[in-house]
Amino acid sequence: MHIVALTEVAQPTDAALAPVAAVVGSSAYDVRLILNGGLPAVVLVTDDGARAARVVAELALQGHRAFTCDRASITPSAKMTAIRVIDFGPDGIAPAEGLRERFPYSDILCILRATHAKTTEVVSQVKERKLRPGMAIATGGLIMTKTTSREVRSTEEQRQQALYIFRRNGQAPWILRERETNYSGLGSKLAPSAVQNFATAIQELRALAPQAAYDERLLKSRPVRGVNAGIEAVDVCAHILAADLAERAMRLRE
Repeated sequence: MHIVALTEVAQPTDAALAPVAAVVGSSAYDVRLILNGGLPAVVLVTDDGARAARVVAELALQGHRAFTCDRASITPSAKMTAIRVIDFGPDGIAPAEGLRERFPYSDILCILRATHAKTTEVVSQVKERKLRPGMAIATGGLIMTKTTSREVRSTEEQRQQALYIFRRNGQAPWILRERETNYSGLGSKLAPSAVQNFATAIQELRALAPQAAYDERLLKSRPVRGVNAGIEAVDVCAHILAADLAERAMRLRE
């Protein structure tokens, strides 16, 4: 599956709608809905890699910035190296205290702050007591009610912030999750809540890797057609955003 996304629109949204829609084979209304979600915005999902490349070229002719990638090349966050314990070393960060594996600060391309939302189905049994008039008469009032149970299903959404840390060398990114990390390595800066500690960890990492781009656009979720909503869609947008930032950084060095 090949994904095409806009990362920058050359002209005001209203002027861009019809030309973009014509290129991707959609309606101006649908393109507006996609762009209203923010950039990067996935405008096309196709199994045809050649078509995806043509669409990117045509969008570039209109002055827009667009990227295409094969979804198979995207590392899902569930398979990324997760930072479990904060351990800021002199040259890099480790996924846990005492581990030799390090992510060099000099190799950090970008730091992307995002929101992960996970929806789970909760099943519970509810017990109820119901009046049984017939049984009450038959037993002289000894049995007045009966207990029944029924299954109740509901959905529960859990949200937490996550930090994608992408490499310059193209290897799989690492990830830091707000409520799945031990922040004891912050030392005197350790705060009572995970929210505060997560923010402090970001500040520390940015100070240690000043060359890395920082972006918070993925704090707002956005749908990606053909991809499950939630964390899976955020993973896709994070990779697209990282690719865009990598190209921008390359142009600045030229």
